[in-house]
Amino acid sequence: MEKRNYNLDFLRGIATLFIILIHTTFWSGETYLPAWFKNLSLFIDVPVFMFISGMSFNFIKSITKNLKGILGQWKKWIYFLIFYSLILFLFFRDTFNLSEVFHWIAYSFPTTTSLPVVQGSIWFMTMYIKVSILCSIIIMCNENFAKKEKERNLITIICILLLFFLNSTFTKSNLILDVYTSFYSIIYLLGYISYNCKIKKVKHFISFEFIAFIILIIIFTINKISISDIQTIKFPPSFPYLFVAIPSLILCWYLKDYLKINKNNLVNYIGKNAIFFYFSQGISSSLLYFFLPYFKTNIYIKFIALLLINLFLSIIIGVLLNESYNYIFIKKLKEKKNEK
Repeated sequence: MEKRNYNLDFLRGIATLFIILIHTTFWSGETYLPAWFKNLSLFIDVPVFMFISGMSFNFIKSITKNLKGILGQWKKWIYFLIFYSLILFLFFRDTFNLSEVFHWIAYSFPTTTSLPVVQGSIWFMTMYIKVSILCSIIIMCNENFAKKEKERNLITIICILLLFFLNSTFTKSNLILDVYTSFYSIIYLLGYISYNCKIKKVKHFISFEFIAFIILIIIFTINKISISDIQTIKFPPSFPYLFVAIPSLILCWYLKDYLKINKNNLVNYIGKNAIFFYFSQGISSSLLYFFLPYFKTNIYIKFIALLLINLFLSIIIGVLLNESYNYIFIKKLKEKKNEK
């Protein structure tokens, strides 16, 4: 097993912070921010998470460990739901329905609560589970049957092209292999095969980015897409959206080798424990609606103020959830084992 790459933790932490930014613009920000401004925030988004997840699979290379990781994330979701249900019960009891808790456990929300961003964010989890399982099977089958690295890379590229073709044929999102699963599986597999490749020179990185943006402009021009349409081509993810994501993926591909990150910093802490911060921003982003009436100033000053509030609240809630979870389920369990 390879040594942990702290650069990946840092990049995942940055991606998490960008999710907080995006959910500041696209939820409470819907009422006052212009469309072009909101859509610009989508250039570093979910594809970065999936790309990093694909790169991180190089440290696991096991379907069993991957499934254990998914189970661990589900346990953290249950823990989060206890906190979430308590908040609803104490402060928003009119939208708290005890009978729906069993749906929440399965990442499903039949009705909207007073904290709507939690519900709006959770599509990521069902997509991630399907993508992670599918890609781990593809990768491990490839690892077991292909003898040489070039052969494995070729088979992976063939799988990417096949998924790309399948993605263009889907019209519904309720299948096991739907448009979201196929699209983000492409990103995941690209991350996996790119981990052991390096962009060796800065001029190569700049060239790749320049070409990526030129292609993006061409794709947008041909399809008559503007900056304000990015959210539309993201849900569901389409061919043009892939080219919106590519510049940020190239940036991650370059930085994962050339950052010199110390593991002991807040961004790495967020990246290492991203799941709790992803859950917590659902609460903090929802609470912004209650702060919104108190800011009657320039829209961009309002946005910055609300973004800072969102960052503060999501980090506080995320740290609280993560540290309490570790104390209860890790430290205490270790102490009990040592006593035996």
